Amino acid sequence: MIDLNVTFLIQWGIFIALMIFLNFYLFKPVLRVIDARQAKVEGTFASAKEMRTQATRNQDDYLARLAASKEAMFARTSAIRDESAKESRELMDKAREEAMAQVASTKDRVRQDIEVVRKELIANVDNLAREIAGKVLDKKI
Repeated sequence: MIDLNVTFLIQWGIFIALMIFLNFYLFKPVLRVIDARQAKVEGTFASAKEMRTQATRNQDDYLARLAASKEAMFARTSAIRDESAKESRELMDKAREEAMAQVASTKDRVRQDIEVVRKELIANVDNLAREIAGKVLDKKI
């Protein structure tokens, strides 16, 4: 059987006083530190999640701008290539026309020269025939 005397009440009072003392000076400060640390950890996790979300948005934005830039670059390159091909065709056509004009001009000059030489030969046929006959016969005709 338990003997209830004054020492039990004194021990009980000391225990209660000790619990109140420890509650104010140990438990509550430790719990405040633990709560503050927990809040800081949760804030860090929330911040990290927000940063991850922002990084994903930034990456998506970057990829979209990169794709648009590539498309613009390919369009510009294609336009430059088409323009260069057009200029090249125009230059080739112009060079071909100039060459054809020079060929036609040269043919005309050759025809004119042939006509001049033919006229001179026709005019000198008699003289040339006499010279050839003279050389063949070894006489002056």
